[in-house]
Amino acid sequence: MATPAPTKAPVPSKARTGRAERTRERLIEAAGAVFAARGYRGATMREIAQRSGANLAAAHYHFGSKEDLYREVAREYFERLETRLAAEEGAVAASDRSSHAALVDLLRARIHALLATLVDPDNVHTTLMLREMADPSEALPFMVRRWIDPMRRGTERILARLAPRLDAAAIESATRSVVGMVFFYRSHRAALLLMMRRADYPRGLVEDATDHIVAFTLGGLAELESRSAARPRRVRRAR
Repeated sequence: MATPAPTKAPVPSKARTGRAERTRERLIEAAGAVFAARGYRGATMREIAQRSGANLAAAHYHFGSKEDLYREVAREYFERLETRLAAEEGAVAASDRSSHAALVDLLRARIHALLATLVDPDNVHTTLMLREMADPSEALPFMVRRWIDPMRRGTERILARLAPRLDAAAIESATRSVVGMVFFYRSHRAALLLMMRRADYPRGLVEDATDHIVAFTLGGLAELESRSAARPRRVRRAR
């Protein structure tokens, strides 16, 4: 008796795959808005599903849990930022990145990309990240390890090459100062606009703020290097 041929698993049609992908994209978009509005703890999978036009079962099918969906939204945000950083830094001439001018251009490109992302009023992902900083979820260690720490190290490498006489601790503090200046324009946006008597940031703010932060950073690094050179070195006594 002939052995029956094995039954092949049905291959999903392109139309079905396309619908599933669109549902997944709608869920991510809706989740970004809900997480930004309510925070991780206040958001529910049911509200996200309703906002996306999908059912709750579809949300669980695509992402499993709220934490998994939250991580996916964070991944979407950070990968967009990484792409923007790579594009702006990649525009810097690669022929002589060891020169001081090229290093300054790299710092400027990095600060400009971060600022442009942060001050975009339509970027709900930035609001979500600010909420995460103020009220961290269980996903924060993963975000720090996967994205935030590598970005921090990238900035430190640029600053360390701009100020080679500074030790690691001084470079780490300088990096925090740069990040603080950049994030100020988003974290203090509402109060700053009130003090500026404006409804929105003026055109050109990203470029002007980038130039200011770069100049302030270079001046700060020079001052720190000057203090480091003038500080008397401790002589170790033989025991």
